[in-house]
Amino acid sequence: MRLSEHGVTALKAFLFIAALLPLAYLVAGAFFFPDWLGANPAEYITRSLGDWTLRLLLLTLAITPLRRIAGWTWLLRLRRMLGLFTFFYALLHVSSYVSFDHVFDVGEILKDIVKRPFITVGFICLVLLIPLAATSTNAMVRRLGA
Repeated sequence: MRLSEHGVTALKAFLFIAALLPLAYLVAGAFFFPDWLGANPAEYITRSLGDWTLRLLLLTLAITPLRRIAGWTWLLRLRRMLGLFTFFYALLHVSSYVSFDHVFDVGEILKDIVKRPFITVGFICLVLLIPLAATSTNAMVRRLGA
C-alpha cells in the first residue's frame, strides 16, 4: 500500500488531532464537566494520562515492525510525531503524579520510586524518553548523521 504525499500529510493532521483528544477530554472534564472524571478526579487524570502514555508508546514502537512486515515506508513519517506525543503525555502523567499525589514533596516521591516497582519502571521509561525527545529535531537528526 503506497500513500501519496498528500495522503501522508492528511494522516499526520488526523493523527495530531486524535492524539490530542484524550487531553481535551480531561481538560473538559476538569473545567466544565467534573462528573466525567468520577469521585476522585486527580486519580482519574493521573491514571488516564499514564494509560495514554503507554498506548502511544506501544503504537510508536509498533511502527518499525509493521513497516518491515507490510512494507509501508510511509509509516516512518508518523513515528517522530507519535514519539513526541508519547513524551508529552509522559510528562503530563509525571506532572499530575507529582502535583496531585505528592504535592511536590521530593523526599516522598523518591521513596515511592524505590518502594513501588511500577513507578520505578515508569520513571526509568521517562528518563529514557528524554534523550529521544531532545534529539528529535531536524537539526539534531542532521548532527547525529542522518
